[in-house]
Amino acid sequence: MGYKAIAKPPLIGSNGDNSGLYLDLFEKAAERIGYELVVVRIPKKRLHFELSRGTVDFYPGSSFSQKRTGYIFYLPNGLQTKEVLISLDNRPEIKSMDGIEGRLIVELSSSKLEWNQIYPKLTISQMGKLSMEKVIEALKTGRGDFYIADIEIVDHYKKVNYLDRYEDIGIKIHHNAINQAFIPMNMGFSRKSKLFSEYPNPNFSPDDEISIKNFYTIVDKDSVAYQFYQALDQLKQEGYTQKLYDQYFKQATKKD
Repeated sequence: MGYKAIAKPPLIGSNGDNSGLYLDLFEKAAERIGYELVVVRIPKKRLHFELSRGTVDFYPGSSFSQKRTGYIFYLPNGLQTKEVLISLDNRPEIKSMDGIEGRLIVELSSSKLEWNQIYPKLTISQMGKLSMEKVIEALKTGRGDFYIADIEIVDHYKKVNYLDRYEDIGIKIHHNAINQAFIPMNMGFSRKSKLFSEYPNPNFSPDDEISIKNFYTIVDKDSVAYQFYQALDQLKQEGYTQKLYDQYFKQATKKD
């Protein structure tokens, strides 16, 4: 499993500290199919280079990107997620990205670098490693107008900092700007990995847009990647994944 060097608590710790929900979940799934999980922490740009070569097998939580479909295959990891839009609290509620105008803060090598092609009134403001602390600082110092984050990271920051509302620190979370509901989180498996194999999808429609549901190929059921995906699905069905989620996101201890 490859992951960028920056921490994304409680999913994964800082470089040198891989503890968190990702480690617990993917280690358990690997054990079920007789494998040992090895975690590689490198800068995101290099990480995608290694995924394109197959020297790293998978990225644990990956947003769909047409640009990356040449070397990544998307498989559900058993978690649910939702992307939300973050801004200063002086903006009115945004319920759709249609017509949105401003500067979107994007981490280097992020799939969001393509978003100004989808929303032409957006301009991209690239930054290095981003945590919630750095995002909030960037918004407040005028380095950008918006940032897109996974809801679990937003909720975790709120809990560990004992915030009642983000507005208390001058920040607004636009919950329905991107996704109205929670969607499955996917891992990005390297199509070049020795653990992955695939075959042409007989139901692929070349007339329709490429997506997770309309992709050129299907993962081979005899591959380790498919077995790993099945183990993750079993853990979800057994309630283990939800138990982990509750442990990391819902059991914050309140200050005295």
